[in-house]
Amino acid sequence: MTASPHSIDQHTVLDSVRSALGRDSTVTPAPLDPFIEVEDKADVGELISRFTQEAEAVRTQVHLLSDKLQFVADGGEQAVDKLKFVGQVIEHIAEICAERKGQEIALSGAQLFAEIDLPSALAARGLAAFVGDGSNHDDLVARLANCGVGITCADCAIAETGTLVLSSDERNALLVSLLPPVHIAVIRAPQIVASLDQAIGKLSQEHFGRDDPAHSVSFITGPSRTSDVELVLTIGVHGPKELHVIILEM
Repeated sequence: MTASPHSIDQHTVLDSVRSALGRDSTVTPAPLDPFIEVEDKADVGELISRFTQEAEAVRTQVHLLSDKLQFVADGGEQAVDKLKFVGQVIEHIAEICAERKGQEIALSGAQLFAEIDLPSALAARGLAAFVGDGSNHDDLVARLANCGVGITCADCAIAETGTLVLSSDERNALLVSLLPPVHIAVIRAPQIVASLDQAIGKLSQEHFGRDDPAHSVSFITGPSRTSDVELVLTIGVHGPKELHVIILEM
């Protein structure tokens, strides 16, 4: 007589699994490697290096742009002009978007993009861009689904895992980051923190202590990926298949 589902306990199920695997006891899994701790007082250079290492390990493409002193041909140093640096940032974004030329580029409502007039700068380079802040949600979703690139800023980044943190404070950042096949995230170097604990602390201090806290927060580690089908890793099924992070060292 077949036992009812209610009469099969956990030990019976585990015994059946062991038998099917040809084992007579449970195999203790090997312990996971611990995260390499980054000191709270790690300098920005160390955090950038660690973030880059971890992000690239999960197929994120990291681009570091700096307005710090640069070495010149005669061995001296020169400071990068601020306007020239902004131009370099725009050109770098345009280069990434060029592969999707002919498709619209969606921008979140980040203040930085307004300050550098990114929509106009991209339009001057033959790239059609718009700020995704339309009032009709369904129309916006449909339009974003047909875009080639989505560009956002980020609240912070986590060095130990190569993770971006986006909150809903930035208008439509989550939609812009998820729907187009390519996501470009721009972040300032001082926004990179060492650990998840520090990121949560930063969010709590900046967002959740206010009268109008962020409604949601998204953690992004590399392009979208899944192994749902026969445990085969597939990139870009539930979101962007390409992720670029531009770090501004300024």
